[in-house]
Amino acid sequence: MNKPTILLVDDDLDDQYFFIAALRKINGVALFDVVNNGKEAIDRLRQSNTKPTLMFMDINMPVMNGIECLSEMAKDPLINSVPVVMLSSSSEREKQARELGAKAFITKQYNIEKLRQKVEQMLHMVLVA
Repeated sequence: MNKPTILLVDDDLDDQYFFIAALRKINGVALFDVVNNGKEAIDRLRQSNTKPTLMFMDINMPVMNGIECLSEMAKDPLINSVPVVMLSSSSEREKQARELGAKAFITKQYNIEKLRQKVEQMLHMVLVA
């Protein structure tokens, strides 16, 4: 089996740094790409011959936010099978994200070890399903 890959969609450089640092601590997982908003994520998914194993996406971003991106992805059979885990500093939009197809919703972690554990849990959930 190929190495699981992750697409990170987040406009915050600090959050990107934390996420990548946590990802580096997980053996056998590769970073598919990092993009800054939902529009870039959709463009990247549509342009790629391979799809990431899992996509982690922030909700609050410029251009196209995470909720808008989920809504767009749902309409496109080429990319709607990519599992999405929403990242947010609050859980107020969790219900809406799940209704639009998000597989999970996690609160942003600012502890690399805790974030690593969350990412591993989400990967396990997707790979076992």
